[in-house]
Amino acid sequence: MSFKDVIHSDINNVFFNIDEFAESHIIDGRALNIIVDNDRLQQRTQKEYDSIYVGDILYYVSSADYGPAPKIDEIQIFDDQQMQVFDVREEAGIYEIILRRNLGG
Repeated sequence: MSFKDVIHSDINNVFFNIDEFAESHIIDGRALNIIVDNDRLQQRTQKEYDSIYVGDILYYVSSADYGPAPKIDEIQIFDDQQMQVFDVREEAGIYEIILRRNLGG
């Protein structure tokens, strides 16, 4: 197994394991194992956005499980709540996604 394969295996088998760090949520009709980290959302809001409201939920999801990254301002249904994608970052096979309540809907 290559180093990249080992990292990918660790991502799915440890970080996104329901028995370890992850929890299951329904995103756009699909059950995905994600890690919600609103402490990180508060840190980013203070550091990068001068404490201006940017979102309600920050979560991490395996890019392999999620598929193509969502687009900024795209509507996403998160646990039956309509949300809007505020920001998406990808690093090492993991998306960091910030959602905010859809102010228009």
